[in-house]
Amino acid sequence: MERKLTTGVLAGLIAAAFVPCVSAADIGQGHKLELKARGIYFDREFENSANDRSQSALGLQLNYESPLFSDMIGIGLSGYSVTKLDASGDVRSDVLKADNDGSFHESFGKIAQAFVKLKFGDFGDMKVGRQLHDSLLLGSSTSRAVPNTYSGASGEFRPVKGLAIYGAYYDEWSRRADDGFEKFATDRSDEGDIDFVGVLGLNYTQGPVNVQLEYLNSKDFLSKLGLVGSYTFDLAKANKVKITAGVHTSRDAGKLFVTGAEGAELDDEDVPGSIAGVTRSDNDGKGMYLDADWTFGNVSLGAAVAKFDGAWIEDNFTGDHGTHPFPTGGVLADMTNNNETVWMVRAGYDWKDYIKGLKTTVKYKQGTGATNSHVSWRGEADESELEVDLRYQIPLLKGLSLRYRYLEYNSDKTGRLDGVLQDNTDHRVYLDYTYRFF
Repeated sequence: MERKLTTGVLAGLIAAAFVPCVSAADIGQGHKLELKARGIYFDREFENSANDRSQSALGLQLNYESPLFSDMIGIGLSGYSVTKLDASGDVRSDVLKADNDGSFHESFGKIAQAFVKLKFGDFGDMKVGRQLHDSLLLGSSTSRAVPNTYSGASGEFRPVKGLAIYGAYYDEWSRRADDGFEKFATDRSDEGDIDFVGVLGLNYTQGPVNVQLEYLNSKDFLSKLGLVGSYTFDLAKANKVKITAGVHTSRDAGKLFVTGAEGAELDDEDVPGSIAGVTRSDNDGKGMYLDADWTFGNVSLGAAVAKFDGAWIEDNFTGDHGTHPFPTGGVLADMTNNNETVWMVRAGYDWKDYIKGLKTTVKYKQGTGATNSHVSWRGEADESELEVDLRYQIPLLKGLSLRYRYLEYNSDKTGRLDGVLQDNTDHRVYLDYTYRFF
Protein backbone atom coordinates (compact mmCIF):
# COMPACT_ATOMS: atom_id res chain seq x y z
CA MET A 1 0.00 0.00 0.00
CA GLU A 2 2.77 2.42 0.96
CA ARG A 3 4.60 1.84 -2.30
CA LYS A 4 1.83 3.09 -4.59
CA LEU A 5 0.62 6.17 -2.78
CA THR A 6 -0.28 9.16 -4.93
CA THR A 7 -0.03 12.76 -3.84
CA GLY A 8 -3.82 12.88 -3.38
CA VAL A 9 -3.84 9.83 -1.15
CA LEU A 10 -1.04 11.33 0.93
CA ALA A 11 -3.03 14.51 1.41
CA GLY A 12 -6.07 12.47 2.44
CA LEU A 13 -4.15 10.46 4.99
CA ILE A 14 -2.72 13.57 6.59
CA ALA A 15 -6.12 15.24 6.61
CA ALA A 16 -7.63 12.15 8.27
CA ALA A 17 -5.08 12.37 11.05
CA PHE A 18 -5.53 16.12 11.31
CA VAL A 19 -9.34 16.30 11.65
CA PRO A 20 -9.57 14.72 15.15
CA CYS A 21 -6.96 17.18 16.39
CA VAL A 22 -8.97 20.17 15.14
CA SER A 23 -11.85 19.24 17.42
CA ALA A 24 -9.54 19.61 20.41
CA ALA A 25 -8.25 23.07 19.49
CA ASP A 26 -9.06 25.83 17.03
CA ILE A 27 -7.18 25.79 13.74
CA GLY A 28 -4.00 27.80 14.05
CA GLN A 29 -3.69 27.37 17.82
CA GLY A 30 -0.37 25.55 17.78
CA HIS A 31 -1.11 23.35 14.76
CA LYS A 32 1.40 23.44 11.91
CA LEU A 33 0.61 22.43 8.34
CA GLU A 34 2.89 23.21 5.42
CA LEU A 35 3.44 22.23 1.82
CA LYS A 36 6.98 22.07 0.44
CA ALA A 37 7.60 21.75 -3.28
CA ARG A 38 11.01 21.31 -4.89
CA GLY A 39 11.95 21.23 -8.54
CA ILE A 40 15.42 19.71 -8.78
CA TYR A 41 17.82 19.25 -11.71
CA PHE A 42 21.24 17.52 -11.70
CA ASP A 43 23.60 17.52 -14.68
CA ARG A 44 26.74 15.46 -14.10
CA GLU A 45 29.78 15.09 -16.37
CA PHE A 46 32.58 12.61 -15.69
CA GLU A 47 36.09 11.88 -16.93
CA ASN A 48 34.58 8.68 -18.31
CA SER A 49 31.79 10.07 -20.49
CA ALA A 50 29.89 6.78 -20.28
CA ASN A 51 28.89 7.86 -16.75
CA ASP A 52 27.47 11.24 -17.84
CA ARG A 53 23.85 11.78 -16.86
CA SER A 54 21.16 14.34 -16.10
CA GLN A 55 18.02 13.90 -13.99
CA SER A 56 15.18 16.15 -12.88
CA ALA A 57 12.21 15.62 -10.60
CA LEU A 58 9.45 17.27 -8.58
CA GLY A 59 9.48 16.55 -4.87
CA LEU A 60 6.47 17.31 -2.63
CA GLN A 61 6.16 17.26 1.15
CA LEU A 62 2.99 17.77 3.16
CA ASN A 63 4.02 18.15 6.80
CA TYR A 64 1.66 18.30 9.79
CA GLU A 65 2.57 18.70 13.45
CA SER A 66 0.11 19.08 16.30
CA PRO A 67 0.49 21.20 19.42
CA LEU A 68 1.31 19.47 22.68
CA PHE A 69 -1.95 18.37 24.28
CA SER A 70 -1.85 18.80 28.08
CA ASP A 71 1.63 20.19 27.37
CA MET A 72 2.84 16.57 27.16
CA ILE A 73 2.01 14.73 23.95
CA GLY A 74 1.57 15.48 20.25
CA ILE A 75 1.88 13.91 16.82
CA GLY A 76 3.61 14.56 13.51
CA LEU A 77 2.82 13.18 10.07
CA SER A 78 4.46 13.80 6.68
CA GLY A 79 3.70 12.52 3.22
CA TYR A 80 6.43 12.69 0.56
CA SER A 81 6.15 12.12 -3.17
CA VAL A 82 8.67 12.31 -6.03
CA THR A 83 7.74 12.49 -9.71
CA LYS A 84 10.20 12.05 -12.57
CA LEU A 85 10.39 14.99 -14.95
CA ASP A 86 13.24 13.95 -17.22
CA ALA A 87 16.34 11.75 -17.34
CA SER A 88 19.09 11.00 -19.83
CA GLY A 89 22.47 9.29 -19.92
CA ASP A 90 23.75 6.64 -17.53
CA VAL A 91 20.99 4.99 -15.46
CA ARG A 92 22.13 5.43 -11.87
CA SER A 93 20.39 6.61 -8.71
CA ASP A 94 21.00 10.32 -8.14
CA VAL A 95 17.80 12.35 -7.99
CA LEU A 96 15.75 9.38 -9.22
CA LYS A 97 15.71 5.72 -8.20
CA ALA A 98 17.28 3.44 -10.81
CA ASP A 99 15.73 -0.04 -11.12
CA ASN A 100 17.58 -3.24 -11.94
CA ASP A 101 15.95 -3.34 -15.39
CA GLY A 102 17.75 -0.14 -16.45
CA SER A 103 14.83 2.26 -15.97
CA PHE A 104 13.80 4.86 -13.40
CA HIS A 105 10.82 5.02 -11.06
CA GLU A 106 8.26 7.30 -12.70
CA SER A 107 6.85 8.39 -9.33
CA PHE A 108 6.32 7.21 -5.79
CA GLY A 109 4.76 8.32 -2.53
CA LYS A 110 5.29 7.36 1.09
CA ILE A 111 4.44 8.24 4.67
CA ALA A 112 7.95 9.45 5.49
CA GLN A 113 7.29 10.77 8.99
CA ALA A 114 4.79 9.47 11.53
CA PHE A 115 5.78 10.09 15.12
CA VAL A 116 4.54 10.73 18.63
CA LYS A 117 6.32 13.54 20.46
CA LEU A 118 6.57 13.67 24.23
CA LYS A 119 7.63 16.56 26.47
CA PHE A 120 8.84 16.21 30.03
CA GLY A 121 8.55 19.76 31.27
CA ASP A 122 11.62 21.87 30.60
CA PHE A 123 13.93 18.91 31.19
CA GLY A 124 13.55 16.89 28.03
CA ASP A 125 11.58 15.65 25.07
CA MET A 126 11.30 12.53 22.91
CA LYS A 127 10.08 11.35 19.51
CA VAL A 128 8.98 7.80 18.68
CA GLY A 129 8.34 6.67 15.11
CA ARG A 130 9.42 7.79 11.64
CA GLN A 131 11.32 11.06 11.77
CA LEU A 132 14.09 13.34 10.52
CA HIS A 133 17.43 13.31 12.31
CA ASP A 134 20.19 15.92 12.49
CA SER A 135 23.30 15.47 14.62
CA LEU A 136 27.06 15.56 14.29
CA LEU A 137 27.55 12.09 12.74
CA LEU A 138 24.09 11.17 11.41
CA GLY A 139 21.66 13.28 9.44
CA SER A 140 18.74 13.44 7.03
CA SER A 141 20.25 14.69 3.80
CA THR A 142 18.36 17.54 2.13
CA SER A 143 20.35 17.60 -1.13
CA ARG A 144 17.82 15.64 -3.24
CA ALA A 145 14.11 15.92 -4.04
CA VAL A 146 13.08 14.85 -0.50
CA PRO A 147 15.11 14.00 2.63
CA ASN A 148 15.84 10.53 3.95
CA THR A 149 14.14 9.62 7.24
CA TYR A 150 14.63 7.10 10.06
CA SER A 151 12.37 4.84 12.10
CA GLY A 152 12.95 4.43 15.83
CA ALA A 153 13.23 6.77 18.79
CA SER A 154 15.19 9.88 19.71
CA GLY A 155 15.30 12.16 22.70
CA GLU A 156 17.06 14.97 24.51
CA PHE A 157 17.58 15.56 28.25
CA ARG A 158 18.52 18.98 29.64
CA PRO A 159 19.65 18.55 33.28
CA VAL A 160 21.10 22.06 33.65
CA LYS A 161 21.08 25.27 31.64
CA GLY A 162 23.36 25.07 28.61
CA LEU A 163 23.76 21.27 28.68
CA ALA A 164 21.82 18.86 26.46
CA ILE A 165 22.31 15.08 26.47
CA TYR A 166 20.75 13.43 23.43
CA GLY A 167 20.42 10.01 21.89
CA ALA A 168 18.71 8.05 19.12
CA TYR A 169 18.04 4.42 18.21
CA TYR A 170 16.91 3.51 14.70
CA ASP A 171 16.34 0.09 13.14
CA GLU A 172 15.05 1.14 9.68
CA TRP A 173 15.39 4.02 7.25
CA SER A 174 13.94 5.33 4.00
CA ARG A 175 16.28 6.48 1.25
CA ARG A 176 15.88 9.82 -0.50
CA ALA A 177 14.75 8.20 -3.77
CA ASP A 178 12.90 5.14 -2.42
CA ASP A 179 9.23 4.51 -1.68
CA GLY A 180 9.51 2.58 1.59
CA PHE A 181 11.50 1.73 4.69
CA GLU A 182 14.15 -0.97 4.93
CA LYS A 183 16.68 -2.44 7.34
CA PHE A 184 20.17 -0.98 7.52
CA ALA A 185 22.70 -3.05 5.58
CA THR A 186 26.22 -2.97 4.15
CA ASP A 187 27.23 -2.87 0.50
CA ARG A 188 28.52 -6.41 0.58
CA SER A 189 28.18 -8.96 3.37
CA ASP A 190 27.00 -12.53 3.81
CA GLU A 191 26.46 -11.93 7.53
CA GLY A 192 23.09 -10.14 7.32
CA ASP A 193 21.66 -6.71 8.06
CA ILE A 194 22.83 -4.08 10.54
CA ASP A 195 20.44 -4.47 13.50
CA PHE A 196 20.45 -0.80 14.47
CA VAL A 197 22.24 2.53 14.28
CA GLY A 198 22.52 4.33 17.60
CA VAL A 199 23.70 7.81 18.56
CA LEU A 200 24.63 9.18 21.99
CA GLY A 201 25.93 12.70 22.51
CA LEU A 202 26.08 15.89 24.52
CA ASN A 203 26.09 19.54 23.61
CA TYR A 204 27.25 22.25 26.01
CA THR A 205 26.91 25.98 25.39
CA GLN A 206 28.04 28.70 27.77
CA GLY A 207 28.36 32.19 26.36
CA PRO A 208 30.83 32.12 23.45
CA VAL A 209 31.86 28.51 24.15
CA ASN A 210 30.30 25.44 22.55
CA VAL A 211 31.43 21.82 22.96
CA GLN A 212 29.83 18.80 21.31
CA LEU A 213 30.70 15.13 21.84
CA GLU A 214 28.97 12.35 19.91
CA TYR A 215 29.32 8.57 19.60
CA LEU A 216 27.72 6.56 16.76
CA ASN A 217 27.43 2.79 16.63
CA SER A 218 26.36 1.04 13.44
CA LYS A 219 25.88 -2.39 15.01
CA ASP A 220 28.59 -4.93 14.12
CA PHE A 221 29.78 -2.66 11.30
CA LEU A 222 31.30 0.69 12.23
CA SER A 223 31.68 2.99 15.22
CA LYS A 224 32.50 6.70 15.24
CA LEU A 225 33.44 9.28 17.81
CA GLY A 226 33.42 13.05 17.28
CA LEU A 227 34.53 15.91 19.52
CA VAL A 228 34.11 19.54 18.40
CA GLY A 229 34.76 22.74 20.30
CA SER A 230 34.28 26.35 19.22
CA TYR A 231 34.75 29.86 20.60
CA THR A 232 33.15 32.98 19.14
CA PHE A 233 34.84 36.36 19.55
CA ASP A 234 32.50 39.35 19.32
CA LEU A 235 34.30 42.28 17.73
CA ALA A 236 33.37 45.91 17.15
CA LYS A 237 30.45 46.84 14.85
CA ALA A 238 28.84 43.36 15.12
CA ASN A 239 31.85 41.65 13.54
CA LYS A 240 32.57 38.10 14.69
CA VAL A 241 35.38 35.57 14.51
CA LYS A 242 34.60 31.94 15.26
CA ILE A 243 37.38 29.39 15.86
CA THR A 244 36.44 25.70 15.72
CA ALA A 245 38.55 22.59 16.31
CA GLY A 246 37.51 18.96 16.00
CA VAL A 247 38.74 15.38 16.09
CA HIS A 248 36.82 12.42 14.65
CA THR A 249 37.51 8.69 14.55
CA SER A 250 35.96 5.78 12.64
CA ARG A 251 36.64 2.12 13.52
CA ASP A 252 35.46 -1.30 12.40
CA ALA A 253 32.95 -2.69 14.91
CA GLY A 254 32.37 -6.35 14.12
CA LYS A 255 31.57 -9.16 11.72
CA LEU A 256 29.79 -7.03 9.09
CA PHE A 257 32.86 -4.97 8.27
CA VAL A 258 34.20 -7.14 5.47
CA THR A 259 36.10 -6.41 2.27
CA GLY A 260 34.00 -4.17 0.04
CA ALA A 261 31.32 -3.56 2.68
CA GLU A 262 32.01 0.16 2.84
CA GLY A 263 31.31 0.87 -0.80
CA ALA A 264 34.11 -0.40 -3.04
CA GLU A 265 33.40 -3.21 -5.47
CA LEU A 266 36.76 -4.73 -4.59
CA ASP A 267 38.49 -2.89 -1.79
CA ASP A 268 41.77 -1.52 -3.12
CA GLU A 269 42.94 -0.82 0.42
CA ASP A 270 42.62 -4.25 1.99
CA VAL A 271 44.92 -7.23 2.38
CA PRO A 272 45.92 -8.63 -1.04
CA GLY A 273 43.89 -11.74 -1.84
CA SER A 274 40.88 -10.66 0.20
CA ILE A 275 37.49 -11.91 -1.00
CA ALA A 276 34.78 -9.25 -1.32
CA GLY A 277 31.92 -9.86 1.11
CA VAL A 278 33.80 -12.57 3.01
CA THR A 279 37.21 -11.50 4.33
CA ARG A 280 37.09 -9.49 7.56
CA SER A 281 38.46 -6.00 7.08
CA ASP A 282 39.72 -3.37 9.48
CA ASN A 283 39.57 0.38 9.81
CA ASP A 284 41.30 2.72 12.22
CA GLY A 285 40.79 6.21 10.83
CA LYS A 286 41.25 9.57 12.52
CA GLY A 287 40.91 13.14 11.32
CA MET A 288 41.62 16.46 13.05
CA TYR A 289 40.80 19.96 11.84
CA LEU A 290 41.03 23.64 12.69
CA ASP A 291 38.60 26.13 11.18
CA ALA A 292 38.33 29.93 11.36
CA ASP A 293 35.37 32.02 10.18
CA TRP A 294 35.29 35.83 10.10
CA THR A 295 32.06 37.76 9.50
CA PHE A 296 32.05 41.51 8.96
CA GLY A 297 29.15 43.36 7.43
CA ASN A 298 27.93 41.58 4.31
CA VAL A 299 31.19 39.62 3.94
CA SER A 300 32.28 36.30 5.42
CA LEU A 301 35.73 34.76 5.03
CA GLY A 302 36.97 31.41 6.24
CA ALA A 303 39.83 28.93 6.13
CA ALA A 304 40.38 25.44 7.49
CA VAL A 305 42.95 22.66 7.51
CA ALA A 306 42.45 18.95 8.25
CA LYS A 307 44.90 16.07 8.65
CA PHE A 308 44.05 12.34 8.45
CA ASP A 309 45.72 9.26 9.88
CA GLY A 310 44.07 6.22 8.32
CA ALA A 311 40.96 6.52 6.13
CA TRP A 312 38.03 8.19 7.90
CA ILE A 313 34.84 6.61 6.47
CA GLU A 314 31.86 8.88 5.82
CA ASP A 315 29.21 6.21 5.09
CA ASN A 316 27.46 4.66 8.11
CA PHE A 317 25.68 1.94 6.05
CA THR A 318 24.91 1.22 2.39
CA GLY A 319 23.29 4.06 0.49
CA ASP A 320 24.06 6.56 3.23
CA HIS A 321 26.46 9.43 2.61
CA GLY A 322 26.74 10.16 6.31
CA THR A 323 26.99 13.58 7.85
CA HIS A 324 30.38 15.00 6.98
CA PRO A 325 31.71 16.78 10.10
CA PHE A 326 34.84 18.19 8.44
CA PRO A 327 34.66 21.71 6.96
CA THR A 328 37.25 20.51 4.43
CA GLY A 329 35.06 17.65 3.21
CA GLY A 330 34.20 17.58 -0.47
CA VAL A 331 30.69 17.25 -1.86
CA LEU A 332 31.67 14.95 -4.72
CA ALA A 333 34.42 13.08 -2.84
CA ASP A 334 34.99 12.65 0.90
CA MET A 335 38.61 13.93 0.90
CA THR A 336 39.32 11.97 4.11
CA ASN A 337 42.02 9.55 2.93
CA ASN A 338 44.99 8.10 4.79
CA ASN A 339 47.84 10.62 5.29
CA GLU A 340 45.90 13.30 3.45
CA THR A 341 46.18 16.99 4.33
CA VAL A 342 43.28 19.13 3.13
CA TRP A 343 43.16 22.93 2.98
CA MET A 344 39.99 24.91 2.44
CA VAL A 345 39.30 28.62 1.82
CA ARG A 346 35.87 30.19 1.44
CA ALA A 347 34.34 33.60 0.80
CA GLY A 348 30.74 34.69 0.97
CA TYR A 349 28.82 37.87 0.23
CA ASP A 350 25.27 39.02 0.95
CA TRP A 351 24.19 41.24 -1.95
CA LYS A 352 21.20 42.71 -0.05
CA ASP A 353 22.37 46.29 -0.65
CA TYR A 354 22.18 45.69 -4.41
CA ILE A 355 19.91 42.67 -4.99
CA LYS A 356 17.78 41.80 -1.99
CA GLY A 357 17.73 38.07 -1.26
CA LEU A 358 20.88 37.15 -3.20
CA LYS A 359 23.82 35.44 -1.45
CA THR A 360 26.92 33.82 -2.95
CA THR A 361 29.59 31.55 -1.51
CA VAL A 362 32.77 30.21 -3.11
CA LYS A 363 34.82 27.38 -1.57
CA TYR A 364 38.02 25.74 -2.73
CA LYS A 365 39.49 22.57 -1.18
CA GLN A 366 42.90 21.06 -1.94
CA GLY A 367 43.95 17.64 -0.64
CA THR A 368 47.54 16.38 -0.91
CA GLY A 369 49.55 13.38 0.22
CA ALA A 370 46.74 10.79 0.23
CA THR A 371 48.02 7.19 0.26
CA ASN A 372 46.64 3.66 0.29
CA SER A 373 45.66 2.91 3.91
CA HIS A 374 46.95 -0.68 3.85
CA VAL A 375 50.26 -0.32 1.98
CA SER A 376 51.16 3.31 1.23
CA TRP A 377 53.19 2.56 -1.90
CA ARG A 378 50.22 0.82 -3.57
CA GLY A 379 48.50 4.13 -4.24
CA GLU A 380 48.88 7.88 -3.81
CA ALA A 381 46.92 10.91 -4.96
CA ASP A 382 46.14 14.60 -4.80
CA GLU A 383 42.62 15.99 -5.27
CA SER A 384 40.72 19.29 -5.30
CA GLU A 385 37.17 20.60 -5.39
CA LEU A 386 35.72 23.98 -6.35
CA GLU A 387 32.22 24.91 -5.19
CA VAL A 388 30.22 27.97 -6.25
CA ASP A 389 26.88 28.37 -4.45
CA LEU A 390 24.27 31.01 -5.40
CA ARG A 391 21.08 31.38 -3.35
CA TYR A 392 18.25 33.77 -4.18
CA GLN A 393 15.15 34.37 -2.10
CA ILE A 394 12.80 35.51 -4.86
CA PRO A 395 10.95 38.61 -3.58
CA LEU A 396 7.93 38.19 -5.89
CA LEU A 397 6.51 35.39 -3.73
CA LYS A 398 7.08 34.65 -0.07
CA GLY A 399 8.61 31.21 0.45
CA LEU A 400 10.04 30.93 -3.08
CA SER A 401 13.80 30.47 -3.52
CA LEU A 402 16.27 29.46 -6.21
CA ARG A 403 19.65 27.82 -5.70
CA TYR A 404 22.39 27.02 -8.21
CA ARG A 405 25.39 24.95 -7.16
CA TYR A 406 28.45 24.38 -9.36
CA LEU A 407 30.91 21.66 -8.31
CA GLU A 408 34.16 20.69 -10.01
CA TYR A 409 36.31 17.84 -8.69
CA ASN A 410 39.74 16.92 -10.06
CA SER A 411 42.21 14.24 -9.00
CA ASP A 412 45.68 12.99 -9.86
CA LYS A 413 45.96 9.36 -8.76
CA THR A 414 48.67 6.77 -9.15
CA GLY A 415 47.96 3.16 -8.22
CA ARG A 416 45.02 2.03 -6.08
CA LEU A 417 43.18 4.30 -3.64
CA ASP A 418 39.44 3.86 -3.03
CA GLY A 419 38.54 7.32 -1.77
CA VAL A 420 39.90 9.24 -4.77
CA LEU A 421 37.44 9.41 -7.68
CA GLN A 422 37.48 10.29 -11.37
CA ASP A 423 37.18 13.92 -12.43
CA ASN A 424 33.60 15.14 -12.14
CA THR A 425 31.64 18.34 -12.80
CA ASP A 426 28.13 18.92 -11.42
CA HIS A 427 25.48 21.53 -12.11
CA ARG A 428 22.70 21.39 -9.50
CA VAL A 429 19.57 23.56 -9.55
CA TYR A 430 16.89 23.76 -6.85
CA LEU A 431 13.63 25.70 -7.06
CA ASP A 432 11.93 25.58 -3.65
CA TYR A 433 8.56 26.82 -2.49
CA THR A 434 7.12 26.57 1.03
CA TYR A 435 3.53 27.46 1.85
CA ARG A 436 2.41 27.42 5.48
CA PHE A 437 -1.33 26.99 5.92
CA PHE A 438 -1.02 27.75 9.64
